[in-house]
Amino acid sequence: MNSSSNETSAATTGALVAHSQAFAAIVDRLGASTLAVRGRRHAIASGVVWRDGIVVTAAHVFRHTPAAVTLVDGKGKSIEATLVGIDSSTDLAVFRIVGENALPPVAIGDAAGVRAGHLAIAVGRSGEGDAIASAGLVNRASGPWQTWLGGVVDRLIRLDGGVYEGLSGAPVADASGAVIGVATSALSRHYGIVVPASTVSRVVDALVSGGHVARPWLGIGAQPVPLPQRGGDPSAGTGLLISALAPGGPAERAGLLIGDIVVRVAGEAAADLRALRSALGAFVGKAATLSILRGGEAKELQVEVSERPAERRCG
Repeated sequence: MNSSSNETSAATTGALVAHSQAFAAIVDRLGASTLAVRGRRHAIASGVVWRDGIVVTAAHVFRHTPAAVTLVDGKGKSIEATLVGIDSSTDLAVFRIVGENALPPVAIGDAAGVRAGHLAIAVGRSGEGDAIASAGLVNRASGPWQTWLGGVVDRLIRLDGGVYEGLSGAPVADASGAVIGVATSALSRHYGIVVPASTVSRVVDALVSGGHVARPWLGIGAQPVPLPQRGGDPSAGTGLLISALAPGGPAERAGLLIGDIVVRVAGEAAADLRALRSALGAFVGKAATLSILRGGEAKELQVEVSERPAERRCG
């Protein structure tokens, strides 16, 4: 082997070592804010200190989410935490650490720029407190979506495989070490999902302030229908035909009628019920502008969006 080959081999080895050390540094950094969470029976999840004294983990590891849990830090020390609230629709549970908290919150990044092919590093802890880690690629990244449990998630970030045991609830970082979200195995049958940081922060805000996540409610039953074509445009899209109104509900109070077609909500297209709920999410307790078609005529109505009562099932 000539000197040139030796130099190339040494450079390659050096790059691999540097790459490995960079991974280990990210694991160490995230590990300082990561705990083990004991779930039902022998299930172990990970939890992450999202804010001072506030720990986020995966809700599905508990059959019935307890009022208090025992967390385990990197030194094997047990830490008690009390339940703040859960949002099963996004598979998030939030706990507050009892007493003083020496664990720093993670550095939260922005998941908006995550693309397929980007590196994703999940960091958690075993039941004994040892660091555990997994690295892979983002398999798919796209816009907002609704989970099978009805939760609205700001961005779909799907991993290229499942989530290893113990890593549900773990922080997931990008190549810079910034946390882009929290891992869960409960929102997809075949893939691991990263609940993006913006969704986690929104759920934490809601649970800390009110103990639950408010869901928007108009009090309508609706189904998608093709919108009338205008000027021969075949891509006019779809809207939501109102087929039922809850008596005394927000839509009825605002003057909406059966047969109206909801086209847009606050400028956002309302092509289906998922899009409608997503657009209404920021308006609970506030007025939203609905653009509708009534007898072919375009109208706008102001609707005071309510929080969905627990017993309601329509949109």
